[in-house]
Amino acid sequence: MTVNIEALMRSLGKPYQAIRDAGILTYKTPPQGTQCDPFLTLDMKKEGIFLSFDNDPLRALGEISLELRSGWKDGAYPNELPTPLKQEMSRQWVHENFGEPDKSEPPKVVLNTKIGWIERFTVEDFHIPLTMCIYYDMDEMAEAVTFLPTSRLRW
Repeated sequence: MTVNIEALMRSLGKPYQAIRDAGILTYKTPPQGTQCDPFLTLDMKKEGIFLSFDNDPLRALGEISLELRSGWKDGAYPNELPTPLKQEMSRQWVHENFGEPDKSEPPKVVLNTKIGWIERFTVEDFHIPLTMCIYYDMDEMAEAVTFLPTSRLRW
């Protein structure tokens, strides 16, 4: 099943049921979590998408993460990425296409785990102020991209 990522991005802040009713999400499993969790999650592994919803009666979509480099069977990310994103993005390519980030975290090693650069960009021309975070591996290739409303930014 392919997912329209751009339509999903335009659904940020909307309730889970409204997104399902619109046909944007056809995944049968609802978001999961416990009663005390602040967020419910929906991990769509085959589609390379991880979603986070508020844990309240509305269940508003709060965050979208795209796993770009998860060893796909045919080598290609299973969904069409919003322009100008592409599956293989070097840090240099990102800077050439998006400009300098609003903020960045340099690579580091935490408990023997290597963490590459993390960069934050503002996404223009959306129905709400939107932030994009790009996570890189140690070779400075994008591993994941996360979209969230700027009001939810915790950086």
